[in-house]
Amino acid sequence: MDTPEHFEVAEGYACHRPVGKVSLQEAIDLISRAIAFSRDHQIRKLLVNATGLSGFEPPGTWERFWLATQFANEARSAVKVALVTHAEMIDPQRFGVTVARNRGLLADVFTSEAEAWAWLLDPGIH
Repeated sequence: MDTPEHFEVAEGYACHRPVGKVSLQEAIDLISRAIAFSRDHQIRKLLVNATGLSGFEPPGTWERFWLATQFANEARSAVKVALVTHAEMIDPQRFGVTVARNRGLLADVFTSEAEAWAWLLDPGIH
């Protein structure tokens, strides 16, 4: 698998900052590929900043279920994922985060990279 576009690898973690006007499914696919690439290359911590993606509405409950399941399937419990997105894209109850965690993916969602990095790199959160 080729390195995803807008993907940077550092010591012990990676960052993916996709950009473009895409459908929700295309956004899910971009992020899924970054998660799979991280898993395949033993990168255990991945920050995805999706604020550069546009062209779709906030996901509904079914879409949140689907994307969380797909991300968890790609991670195979081997990648910790911090997702940065616009506030209007985040479900207040964090339904997608719950679905992902129930499927073995340690993930959370944030509105800023600073918060995401703090969580991602916290050695107390495994």
